[in-house]
Amino acid sequence: MIRTLFWRFVAALQFFTRLPLPRDLPQVPIHQSGAIGFFPWAGIVVGLLCGAVLLLARWLWPPEVAAVLAVAAAVALTGALHEDGLSDTVDGFGAGWDRMHILAIMKDVRLGNYGATALILALAARIALTAAIAVRLDGVAILAALMAAHAVSRGTVLVPMLALPYARAEDATSRAKPVVQGLDGTARLTAALGVLAPLALLPPPVALAGLAAAGATGAAWTRLCARRLGGYTGDVLGAVQQTGEIAFLLGILAAWKFI
Repeated sequence: MIRTLFWRFVAALQFFTRLPLPRDLPQVPIHQSGAIGFFPWAGIVVGLLCGAVLLLARWLWPPEVAAVLAVAAAVALTGALHEDGLSDTVDGFGAGWDRMHILAIMKDVRLGNYGATALILALAARIALTAAIAVRLDGVAILAALMAAHAVSRGTVLVPMLALPYARAEDATSRAKPVVQGLDGTARLTAALGVLAPLALLPPPVALAGLAAAGATGAAWTRLCARRLGGYTGDVLGAVQQTGEIAFLLGILAAWKFI
């Protein structure tokens, strides 16, 4: 069991990050279907590294510059995987008029006006919120906030996954299909623990506010996807992660003003 969980974690890091891990490990493809449970744990790793960048950069430069570097580190660590999902999803919902057209637009490699606008706004929001974290918080609190933001936002993708079917189930070329269809009981428990672990480092009211904000975002995407797609895609999960991260940071910064 421990060995299985370890290889699922490695598979999650390989799929969801660009960390320099060996790409030819024979055990990884076998455990790829359970990797989704370690999505929040991959977020903890990304959040920790981004927090370290923010702390170091804040010591050398103004918080705005430090925030840009921390967000750039997140983009580099994930290969802009989730940003790509956000832009494709917004392009699809913005320009598509029915299910098949939306799915076709999401698969188009070209970036449209809707997607470009969403991407710019999301990056601006993340930089502004990260700068606020750098100004208001210090040391361990910064690390805890960013680890929780990246973990909870990745845990939020389970909301549409649990409520809706995979919309590209018939597409044999889908890279996300073997990963997203592995949400068994063990994966669900693993994901839940990955969300709760960094939240335990925050004051309870702050953690609850961030979790509620991110959860509401996931629920909103789920309702939209149910109405327009009748399911979710890998791109949708990227959009849920990006907006969930923004919502979480908004929630904890608002709550921190009252404690």
